[in-house]
Amino acid sequence: MVSPSLSSTLLLVVISTVLNCANGFVLPTKSSPSSSNSGRVVIGNTLPRYCNNNNNSQFSSRRSQLLCLYTPPSTTSLYSTRQQHQEEEPSTTNNNNKNESLETIFTSYSSNNQMSKEQLKNVPSISDMLAEGDLLPSELDDMWDAIVSNKSEDGLTIDLEGFVQVYNDIDDLFEDDEEEDDDGVVDDATLEALSDALTAAITSSADETDLAQVFDTLKDESSSSSTTTTSTTISFSQLRQWEEITSLVNEGMLGEDEFKSLWESSGDGDDMDLERFVKFNNELDDLFVFDDEEVEEEEEDDVDEISSDMTEDEEESEQQEEEEQVQQQLPMITETDLPPAVLFSQLANENYLVGQAELKRWGELQEMISEGDLSQEELDVLVGRVEKAPGTDTFLDEEGFCKLAEAIDDLFEEVDDETANNEPAQQQKQQEDDFRELKVELLELLEDLDKIGEEEGRLLCGLDCNELEQERVLEVVGELEREPYNKVVTVGGGAVSKEELVGDWELLYSSSSTMKYNEGLSGLAGGLTRFGGLKQKIIGAKYLSDVEYTEQVIGKLGGKSYEVKITGDWDMKTEVSLFTGKPANVMSVTPDNVVYGPRRDKADHWKSLGPMNMLLLSYIDEDLRIMRGNTSTDTLFIWKRC
Repeated sequence: MVSPSLSSTLLLVVISTVLNCANGFVLPTKSSPSSSNSGRVVIGNTLPRYCNNNNNSQFSSRRSQLLCLYTPPSTTSLYSTRQQHQEEEPSTTNNNNKNESLETIFTSYSSNNQMSKEQLKNVPSISDMLAEGDLLPSELDDMWDAIVSNKSEDGLTIDLEGFVQVYNDIDDLFEDDEEEDDDGVVDDATLEALSDALTAAITSSADETDLAQVFDTLKDESSSSSTTTTSTTISFSQLRQWEEITSLVNEGMLGEDEFKSLWESSGDGDDMDLERFVKFNNELDDLFVFDDEEVEEEEEDDVDEISSDMTEDEEESEQQEEEEQVQQQLPMITETDLPPAVLFSQLANENYLVGQAELKRWGELQEMISEGDLSQEELDVLVGRVEKAPGTDTFLDEEGFCKLAEAIDDLFEEVDDETANNEPAQQQKQQEDDFRELKVELLELLEDLDKIGEEEGRLLCGLDCNELEQERVLEVVGELEREPYNKVVTVGGGAVSKEELVGDWELLYSSSSTMKYNEGLSGLAGGLTRFGGLKQKIIGAKYLSDVEYTEQVIGKLGGKSYEVKITGDWDMKTEVSLFTGKPANVMSVTPDNVVYGPRRDKADHWKSLGPMNMLLLSYIDEDLRIMRGNTSTDTLFIWKRC
């Protein structure tokens, strides 16, 4: 690593060389060892060379990025510095600086004033040129073989003089092949290239200086722990305690195995010197280099996906608009008292089906809606009750349309004028009253059962009801399920939104034989305890569907009261009913854990939880929900929103 003091010296050498280029000198390109060296400017030290090689294809293919290490801040300061060097510095300054720099490098990478071939290859500038293919191993071997026979008795090492000769031989590989510019001024493109390369080199030098300071800090900490010697290295554990490494490991960006691998690949031994520390940091930085092409491809894929989604949405929207425009262009059917089959044939689309768009062309129906004789909600309820055409969810075939027409006619039976004018409002009011009466009747019935159970010491939630009481509840529930205010009926057997079930619910009644046998849901009640009620918490979000049951177990005769919590996942899906052959909304629950007191058990072996795992949704409104058993439809679970 080049020290800061040496970097300052090299900066003067580079600036002087660049100024010489501006005065008419040119930088060298590669030539054979026998070529002339006239006009060659040696930059010296560890500095790679820059040259314009537009006319040398061989050089361009093997040495395309030999740039200097430092740059002047601007073009103006470059020329002013050049004039100052011309007036103040003698011509031997560059050579003196070069020799001093080479001696410093030799001392840093040699042992006992002798340098082996491996040590020579470890000199940064030579190592970089070998790695990048700018200097061929065979070329370096020829230079070494020509020197060691004269500079060392054993032929295995060279001294300072031999090192300088090798470095000069490397310089001799480069000679300029371009003519001097007519005006003797460096062009803007050359200055810009030099500026970019030298700026990057300054940044690299600053990074190495920072790493040297960090290493000194870690080394000082090592020395402070020892009272006898001054440490020049750091250990594996000291490097692991470095704040930057600790932060990367804690954030999950660097694994312990990766850290150990970097330590081993940076060098051998149990201790780390400064050179190995710099190599370790370079390899660490390589772990966090992003592939620009890969990032660009991902961004392009995202753009293409968004464009594709937008295109599909636009096509669907355009298709809907076209269908609406076609329906608007078709004539309104204004004839009255047409047979349903004839009316269907006039309204049907090209697939011989009738949907919402086709119903808008039914003049008599639209007149009923506009005059308030029939609300859109009532029409939706009637349409929902009619079985849809095979393969569709919203379209009616001829049979379904005829049933819809009959259902609409049933709402308008012939009566006197006064009764006829008030019939829609009266009928709607009657439906509302019937609905309220049925719902109130059910809730009052369940309340009476709880009172009787409390007086007779029965279990809560109807777990001790007799058969007559169960049949009465089942009868009222059956009537309530057929009401148009039941949201399950409104969607015509389609999927009920999961959001309708989200919230807190309390169990009012259950006829489950399993719960009766276990005296509750978990089966933990009994003996000195009894079932005290059950609540259900349903959570539904975009990526989260959790359910939690809380069962109260009440102590009696000195028994201890406690809660049993059962957690799990839930989902709402549409399946064909085994009993009716029609689509049904099924709530499936997968229990996970059973927690009571200090214990927490897995729920997969709790057979008592079976009745809750698969239930059919048969009724739901704002505050009441009724579930039926998936295999036994007479099994009821009635919940009330808390």
